[in-house]
Parts: sequence; structure tokens; C-alpha cells
Amino acid sequence: MISSDIEASRPPFVFWTCLWGSGLAIGLVAILYDILKPDLGVPVGRDFSNLYTAGTLALEGKAYEAFDPDTFRLAIRETLGTLTQQVYSYPPHAMFIAVPFALLPYGLSLALWSMLTLAFFYWAAKPHVGFAPILAVLTPAAVLNIWCGQYGLVFGALWLLYFRHLNDRPVRAGMIAAAMTFKPHLGLLIGLTALKNWRIVLVAIAGIIALVLSSAWAFGCAGWYGFISQNVGTHVGFLTQQADDFYFRLMPSAFTSYGRDTFALVAQLAFALAALALLIRYRRIDPFALATATFLIVPYGFVYDMTVVSLGFANLLWIEWRKLANWERTVLALAFLSPGITVLYARYSPMLVPPILLIGLYIQTRRGRPEKADA
Repeated sequence: MISSDIEASRPPFVFWTCLWGSGLAIGLVAILYDILKPDLGVPVGRDFSNLYTAGTLALEGKAYEAFDPDTFRLAIRETLGTLTQQVYSYPPHAMFIAVPFALLPYGLSLALWSMLTLAFFYWAAKPHVGFAPILAVLTPAAVLNIWCGQYGLVFGALWLLYFRHLNDRPVRAGMIAAAMTFKPHLGLLIGLTALKNWRIVLVAIAGIIALVLSSAWAFGCAGWYGFISQNVGTHVGFLTQQADDFYFRLMPSAFTSYGRDTFALVAQLAFALAALALLIRYRRIDPFALATATFLIVPYGFVYDMTVVSLGFANLLWIEWRKLANWERTVLALAFLSPGITVLYARYSPMLVPPILLIGLYIQTRRGRPEKADA
């Protein structure tokens, strides 16, 4: 009887299968499109070419060249034979991750990167979900990481590990927070949660200083100078340009979705304030709600970084299915698929994603964080 009650409280098999199948299909179509269309001007693995080229430059003692966009694009052409508009977006200490993968041929390195990052996210997500944990690496955001070879699975795994240790292992949490600074803008709410324990703050600060000094020693101070003086300005220019670039189709924020003008800026501020109000009103400090809120607050974020966001919506659907109203189930399903909806880029679909995420956050915060339930 208990078993049948638990089963009845779960999403119907057809719904659950279609939900995951839809999300998986979006990522697989993107992967196959790049493989079957090699003339697109981007290498298979897309952004992994940034990591690989930066690691190659570091091994050659020219790490600083990664932070000059023109020089870096020429380095990609020399390394991979493709001239693209890509730039290296990460601070110099991210090269500690890049260098080992630059020691292998590109194809082998990309395959190894994909397998290791999937395994890392699977391991980190396992304690947080009620359904079969293998599904954690099959969310739309996770599969899109395989398409573009991005850091989203690594960042998402560190995010989940941070919250696993936040309350009882402050030293470990501080070290993880420092490690996440290779994408510092996405760690905004991590920094706020760290304020609850001064040991986390001190360890994180010490870790950041150690990463800055060690990367300056290993790769040269010129890398930090280039990152601050050129790279940051380049990205601000990208974010504010009005061109209808594919780059913006991968960003779910209100600012990029609503035109990157004054109206879009006001909309971004409105969504950010609404997200903060929900977190404060319901006093939510859990990995899933804070991950969703991050993408409502920060204007610069990409679908492949939404690994924890997608996972959180799926987990809430699984555990709270019987308690959810039909409209809540619909919103959570759309929020789960939102990384794929953003990539598909129907004319008006990007405008729908920020409201979907905000309503999804409302459901997450109002329902609270349910305990893990067995699948």
C-alpha cells in the first residue's frame, strides 16, 4: 500500500518520459548539427576550443595572449584551423584546469573532458535528487554542455558541493567557494550565503588570494593585466551591442531577451528585485532556489550554466507532484526545458524564459525544499 501511494505521488510515466526526452532531444540535435555541418566556422565542442587553446598557449609560455581577443582568435586558427569570433572569458587561474587537457589531441581531450565533467556532476548531484541520479546528467543544460564543451557541469557540481558542506564543514565550503571564482559573476549568491559563517569567508578569501598569486607565478602577471584591462571591456561590449548575434540566443536573462536597451535594463532590475524579494520572503537558502535566482539577477549567464537550475525543477516535479496544481506542473516543466527553449530561439521564446524562471522560483520558494525521496 505504501509503495503504491509513493508511486501514485510521482509524475505519470508518459509525462516523465516525454519531459526528459524533449530536453535530451534539444541537446542531441545541437550536437548532431555541429557534427553534420562542419562548415559553420566553429570546431566541434565549440567553447572547449577556448579552454584547449588557452591551455596550449600556457604550455608555450604565452598565456597572456589568451586575454587579447585578436591574438587569441589567431591562436585558435593556428591550433585548430578555424577562425572564429571567440574570446577567452576566464581569469588566469582557470588555466590550471585548461593546461592538462591541452596535453592531448583535441578530439581525445574533448571526449575526456566530457566524460569527467559528466561524472563529476553526477557524483555531486546524487545526494540532492529523489529520482535516479543518472538523469542529473541528462537535463537540457547538462546535454548542452556536451554540445559546447563548457564549464557548466564543473560549476554546477561545485555549487552542489558547496551547499552540501555549507552548514557543517565551513573550511571545505570556503575552499569550494574560492574554486568557483573561475566564473565569479555566477557566484554572487554564494558570497552572500558565506556571510553566515566567518570561517567560510576567511577561507574563501585566502583561497582566492592563493589562486591569484599562484596563477601569476605560473602564467605571468601579464595575464591578470590583460584579463582586467581588455577581457572585461570586451565582454561589456558584447553584452551591450545591438547585433542579432547567436551569442545572445544562449542567454536567458531579461536584459539580453528584451533588447539590451534601457527598457531591457529596467526589466532586468525588476526581475532581480522580484527574485530577491522571494528569497527574503520565504527565507530560502537552498541550492536549487538560489541557482534559479542567480539567472534572474545576473544579466550575463548562459544556458549551459543552468545545470543546477534544470535539475532543481525536475526534482521538485518528482517529489511534490501530487501536491502541485496543474499550472505549477506546467510552469516547472517549462522551466526545466528553459535552456533548450532559449537555444531554439523562436522569435518570442526568449521573452518567455525570464517570467517562466520567476514563476518557477516562486513555486520553489513557496513549496520549500523537500527532502530527498527514494525513486
